[in-house]
Order: sequence, then C-alpha cells, then structure tokens
Amino acid sequence: MHVVDLVPKKYDSVLRDYFEVVRNNSLYDELYKEIYNVADAPMLSKKELMSILKTKFKLHDQNTGVYLVRSGGSTQEPLVFPVDIQENQDQRIAMAKELVKNNFFTSKTVALNIFGYSDMYRTAAIMDDILEKCNATTLSLSAHASYDDMLQATNYFNPNFILGTPSKLLCFAKFLEEKKIQLQIKNLLYAGEFLRPSQQKLLRKKLGYEQVYSMYGSAETGIWAWSDVTKRPSLFSVIKGIVVEIIDPDANGYGIIAVTNTFRKRFPVFRYAIGDLGRWVDIDGDFFLELKSRETKSFIVGEQHYNLDQIAFFTQQAEAFQLQLSYNKKLQEVIRLLIVQEVVDKQNPDLIKTITEGLQQLFHYNEKFMQIEVLLAAIAELYIDPNTTKTPLLVDLRN
Repeated sequence: MHVVDLVPKKYDSVLRDYFEVVRNNSLYDELYKEIYNVADAPMLSKKELMSILKTKFKLHDQNTGVYLVRSGGSTQEPLVFPVDIQENQDQRIAMAKELVKNNFFTSKTVALNIFGYSDMYRTAAIMDDILEKCNATTLSLSAHASYDDMLQATNYFNPNFILGTPSKLLCFAKFLEEKKIQLQIKNLLYAGEFLRPSQQKLLRKKLGYEQVYSMYGSAETGIWAWSDVTKRPSLFSVIKGIVVEIIDPDANGYGIIAVTNTFRKRFPVFRYAIGDLGRWVDIDGDFFLELKSRETKSFIVGEQHYNLDQIAFFTQQAEAFQLQLSYNKKLQEVIRLLIVQEVVDKQNPDLIKTITEGLQQLFHYNEKFMQIEVLLAAIAELYIDPNTTKTPLLVDLRN
C-alpha cells in the first residue's frame, strides 16, 4: 500500500471538463467569474454554499420539481440542498450496481433499516431506495421506531442485515442487553458516524454479526462510497462519477476531503469540503479513500454534521468555552457545553436557560436519545490535553 498525492491522475481531465459546467451555471457564475483554470478554483465551504443557495436558488422558479435534502443544523437555518430528481436517481443506480457487483447487497438480503428519517434528513429513505435498486428487501422501521418494535420485526422477519448509525445501533444493543437477549444478524452496516473500537464489542455481543460494512457520503453530495470494513477497515471504494481530492495534506497524506459530483449538472457540486479528513491509498493498483477523522472544528451528533462556529454563536459573550461529547450509562449522547464567564451578565440572568434552549433547537433535541447540559465553569475546570497541555474547544470522549 502506498499513499497517492491529492487525487488519482486519471481524474484530471474529468475535473477540467466539469469545472466548465460549473463556471457556466447560474449558481456559481459570480463565484468563479475571474477563475479560468481548474487548479485555481478554491474549495467550497458549507457557509459559502448556504449563501449561494439563499440568494440564487428559488424553489418556485424551477420549471420541474427537485429533490431536497437537509444538511446538519445551523444557528439560523439548515442547509437544504436541491438535487435534480433524475440525476439523484442516476447516482443511486450507479451505487446500487457497484454494490451488487461486489455482493454487498443481493436479492437474498433482508435488511432491518433503523437509520433516521426526520426534518427532511432522510437517510432511512435513501437506504430503502438503494436496497430496492439492489433487488433486496428492506424492513423500513427507522430510528424512531421503539426498540420493542425493532425486536419484534427481527424475530418475525429474521433479517440478515441491520443498518443504522453506531449510536442508534448501540442503543438497540443496550436494550437487548437489559432484556438479556442475544440476536444473530449476520451483517451490520453503519454510516453517518465513525464506529469506534469501544463500541464494537457490545454490538458484536448482542447482535451477533460476522461481517461489517459501511457507506459514506454527505447530504450535499449524496452517498458515493462503500467499504467492506471487515476486510479493509477505514478504506472506501468510490463510485465512478465522483472525484475526491485531498486538500492541504500533511506529511502522512491526510488532508481535507473535497468532493466533486459529476452526476450533478443542474445543481453542480464542485470541490465541496464535506468536513472529514482522509487520504488516497493505492493497494495493488486499486485506489481506496482512507478516512481518518472529522476536521478539528467539526463533529457529528445524531447522524448530522456540525461545526464549532455554530457553538461559538451561543457563547459570544463568554471568555472561553469548551464542548464535551460523551455517552452516559444509557448510551445516550451527552452534549456538555462549559462556559467560562467570570462576570455574570446582569442583563441576561437566564443565560444558561437561553443557551440550553438554543442548543436543543440546534441538535433537534430528543430526550430519548441525548442529554444536553450547559454549565458555568472556571477556566481551570476545562479539560486539558495531557499530551499537548492545550485546552481544546472540542473534546470528544465517545471513545
């Protein structure tokens, strides 16, 4: 295995041709009007994309319908990205063909789908569609089904696949543990979050899986990569039509993942920074995208991607803050915001209450799945990294 610089060279001409499509699209004519060379085009951030869509995309001016998909929450409003309906289907068909070719899903697959479907964030529906395009059977329960219903469906239909985010799968496994129930579901597929080694032990014990798979993408770019995690942990195969560049790589080749989706002509996606770090590797002539982590300032809660700038919005008057992510004994995600404010704002005695309510709205708070705490703290109470002796803004203790 060796690291590949930035992006496999075979995609150079694809990027050049697609950039011309993007430059001539009304959404991006202002952004790229002074840029003529694809190499000079910058990455597109979520903040920039939101601004473009807000000013240039008018739903009711469209001649035909669109597929709308929601990205992670915002302090003001979410990013709701439009996709041409047929182009969206073309991408899913390409993904389904790749999955069938590699025996990922087959006509014998019976999948218990407990991904989420709410607030226009519809991973469960996407997976249902891909499964059906693979001629597989889906049991469409979604993450909002009760654990009793999940168990009942498992006992009745005997699925050989279970699909969900690691956090939702863990909650189901914890439910089974409390009921002293052991299942035997041969295959597990996760997406939306990183599956931590500490989580795998309980999942294997209670779900009985033999094989682990994963899929990867983003709300703005769709699902475009898959992984046989058991065979090649953290390595993803990318479908044809998607170009992944690694921007600003470090000495080990890891950098910001920027995605160009050439399926999208009506609403192009060019060099979009999705918030993860990774690198290209070459194994015996086959290229794989290796994922490392989220960017330093970004994180995932309940399948959705967030940025520390969204947290900073609530702490503008604070001297310092720290966001801590963890699990409690019920395996609920705990979001704890520590605020350092030596002088309490007398104009806002309900500061904690106000920020808590803001975070509940941001994270789509559901008491069944998460716990949110906002606490005033002294600077000495913030977590300090023992290796760097620095005080990070984001502390992810979910490992």
